[in-house]
Amino acid sequence: LREVLDLCLSCKACKSECPSNVDMAKLKSEVSQQYYDKHGASLRDKMICNSSDVARRFSGKTASLINQVQQSAWFRAGLEKVAGFDRRRILPELASETFAQWFAKNAKPSKPDAPQVALFADTYLNYHEPQVGIAAYQLLTACGYEVFLAEAGCCQRPKISHGFLREAKREGLKTAQNLDAYLANDIPVVVCEPSCASALNDDLPDLIEGEALAQRLQKGVQMIDQFLYQEQIAGKINVEFTASSPELLIHGHCHQKALYGTQAMKNLLGTVPDLRVNEVDSGCCGMAGSFGYEKEHFELSEKIGSSVLFPAIENANIATEVVACGFSCRHQIEHFTDKKPKHWVEVIQVKKNGE
Repeated sequence: LREVLDLCLSCKACKSECPSNVDMAKLKSEVSQQYYDKHGASLRDKMICNSSDVARRFSGKTASLINQVQQSAWFRAGLEKVAGFDRRRILPELASETFAQWFAKNAKPSKPDAPQVALFADTYLNYHEPQVGIAAYQLLTACGYEVFLAEAGCCQRPKISHGFLREAKREGLKTAQNLDAYLANDIPVVVCEPSCASALNDDLPDLIEGEALAQRLQKGVQMIDQFLYQEQIAGKINVEFTASSPELLIHGHCHQKALYGTQAMKNLLGTVPDLRVNEVDSGCCGMAGSFGYEKEHFELSEKIGSSVLFPAIENANIATEVVACGFSCRHQIEHFTDKKPKHWVEVIQVKKNGE
C-alpha cells in the first residue's frame, strides 16, 4: 500500500473532487506512520520531518555560509548519495535576517482603535523568504490593521505530509495553543502559505484533542486573501489597490485550490484598473513539497509541470508577473523556467494619495 501511495502528491484535490470527499493525503499520512512503526523511517524522511527546526537553527548569521555550501556541487552530490535528494536541485536559501527580526525592528504602533489581526510566522516567510512577510505586513497595515506577529511554532505540515503524525500531534498542540491566545480573543490569524493554512485548519483539528480549540482553528485561521476580501465586502476596509505589473499570471497552490479557491485573490486584483489577470488551469506544479526534490521523482516532477504550467509561463508576455502563493510552487517554476514568481502579497499594494 505504501508503494501504491508513493506517487500520491498529497495535493488534496480528491477532497474536493471526489463525490465522497475522501482525503487521500490524510490516508497516505496514516499509512506512512504505520510503516514507520514497523520498519522505521529513512534519513531523508527524518530530514524532511525536521526541516522547520533546521531552518530556524541555521537562518540568520550563519545563513550566507550555509547557502554557499548548499549550492556547491560536492554538497548536492553527497546529499543525493546519503539521503536521495536529487543533485539537480538546490535546497531553499536561508534568510540572513528572519522576518521576526525585521518585524522587531520595523513594526510601528497602530491607531488605538485599529482592528487587530495576527500574521502567522510560517517557516517559509520567516526563515527563507522574509520579503513575503514584509509585504504581507505592509499590506495589512496599509488597510488599517494592527498586526501582531504570531510566532506560534511550525504548522506541522512537513510532519503531517510525511506521516510523522504522533510528533505532529504533540508539537501541533503547542502551536494551536499558542495561536489560541489570539483566536480566543476573536483576533483572526491570517496565513500566507496555503499548505500551512491547510495544516492549521484542516489537518491539525483532526489530530489534536479538544473540540473547542479545533473549532477555533477551523474558523479563525484564514488565507490572507480570503480574509481581506471578506473584510472588503463587509465594508470594514475602504481602500484602493494597485499592482506592481500591468499583467499577472496566477498559478494556484494545490491546497489553495482544493480548500479555499483563488477567487478571493482574483476579486481583489479585479478592483485594480486596467490590470489583466489570468490563471493557469495547471493542476499541481509537480514539486508537491519535497516530492520534486526526491531523486526517484525528479523526472516525473518535471513532466507534471511541463504538461501545462511551464508552457503557459514561457508563452506569456515578457512583462507578465507570475504569481504563485505556494513556496514549493515558486521554487519549481524558478527551477524550470526563466521566471521568478512572487507571492500574491508582493504584487498588490494599497494605492496612496496622489498615485
